[in-house]
Amino acid sequence: MAALELLGGGFLAAFQFWAFMTIVTGLLVGVVAGALPGISFVNAMAMALPFTYVMEPTQSMLFLGGIYVGGVFGGSISAILINVPGTPASLPATWDGYPMTKRGEAKRALTIAVTASAVGGLVSALVLTFLSAPFASFALKFSQPEFFAATLLGLVSVIAIAKDQPVITMVSLLLGIAIGTVGVDPLYGQARFSFGVPEMESGIRFVVVMIGLFAIGEVIDLLATDRDLRPKKTGGKAIGAKFRDILNVKGAIARGTGIGCLIGMIPGAGATPGAVIAYGIEKQVSKRGSEFGTGVEEGLAAPEAAKNATTGAAMVPLLTLGIPGSAATAIMLAAMMLHGVSPGPLLFIMDPTMVYTIFAAMIIANILMIFAGIGVAQLFSTLMRTPPAILAAFIIVLSVVGAFGVRNNIFDVYVCLAFGVLGWGMKRVGFPSAPLVLGVILGPLAERYFLTSMANFKQDWTVFFTRPISATILGFALIFILWSLAPGLKRALRRQE
Repeated sequence: MAALELLGGGFLAAFQFWAFMTIVTGLLVGVVAGALPGISFVNAMAMALPFTYVMEPTQSMLFLGGIYVGGVFGGSISAILINVPGTPASLPATWDGYPMTKRGEAKRALTIAVTASAVGGLVSALVLTFLSAPFASFALKFSQPEFFAATLLGLVSVIAIAKDQPVITMVSLLLGIAIGTVGVDPLYGQARFSFGVPEMESGIRFVVVMIGLFAIGEVIDLLATDRDLRPKKTGGKAIGAKFRDILNVKGAIARGTGIGCLIGMIPGAGATPGAVIAYGIEKQVSKRGSEFGTGVEEGLAAPEAAKNATTGAAMVPLLTLGIPGSAATAIMLAAMMLHGVSPGPLLFIMDPTMVYTIFAAMIIANILMIFAGIGVAQLFSTLMRTPPAILAAFIIVLSVVGAFGVRNNIFDVYVCLAFGVLGWGMKRVGFPSAPLVLGVILGPLAERYFLTSMANFKQDWTVFFTRPISATILGFALIFILWSLAPGLKRALRRQE
């Protein structure tokens, strides 16, 4: 009852004019930044951090929280419309969202995506409000072995999107992991695979790889095949979503939301593993699993719900333990510390008004995201009405600027262009590029967690199986592998008979 009263006070504070406008401004900044490839909402939050100096502590959290919520969804706009994920977590949106756009169902895909994202984020905000303490006590039990197991589960989930090509999918994944190792070893500080090139010692950024493979590669393919991406018409109107379409994917949204909440509360996991795992599981349970990758609504709804469901869940360890659950919440932690606010259990006692105002703001932001997301998506949709040559030029300029802006380094632009040619070649020969990107993103995380685990536990590799939570997650990974390979094994046995 006390929590409801405090939440009511939080809503009153959040609906005050300046507080509400702060949430709206942050939300719009996040959606736009997330939708622009190479910019990313995390970079937008980092650039916005100095502006929070002149704000009150609560107002600064509302501003950054709005960017966080809007940015996680914003990346899906460009992913769905032009096959260029604005953020790594939006990568699964390209697998079924972009095929829907090519069928002339861009409006329908965007409506499903923003609805699923809003539901996932809203449920996550409610979890943050009412279940912070139990989740925090569970998250406190996670250490490096558990982080490694969770990341490995994300890598294993790639098998679920392998369709009937498990071998080349694993080759693509391993190639991505190898690319992720370029640079300086995270534990010993030794340069690897730099080949004497100084710029290579700082590593190859996954954002640059992602922009090259998807944006530049797609542009080359667009010009080579002379395709027209302008939306098709049905009865004189663009194909849109109906309420029935949302009801048909309610199961996928529910499953994605649950997975996102569980993954999000793990410090360091973030939205990308949540979205990928949700997609993999949904492919296994869906009746249309064999059609995933061709524009299936469930394949779009599940990861969209999951990645936004990580937003509120990732703030649970931040506010209750002072442990950031993602890069975005690490920036929010920095903002709180700059204002002299120490997150943790005492914060709920010393300043409950601030805590519950943040809770209320997260709920409000996820509701407003529906309108902000649709509004920004409409602006981006105008791109689809332009001739392919102009659209290609726009994407190339945006990609080059985005690649350069990652580190303000011209070398990243060359890397981006090289991966663009590679991405086009992979597409032409039917070699999957998505596993490569996931390998670049998750491979370094898995390596770091593995090495630190071995260092902290005296090189005892059995620690991954003797710790209950780590062993359980690895058990799920094994089940996931067997579950994913079962159809192929059955077909092989039938051929032998």
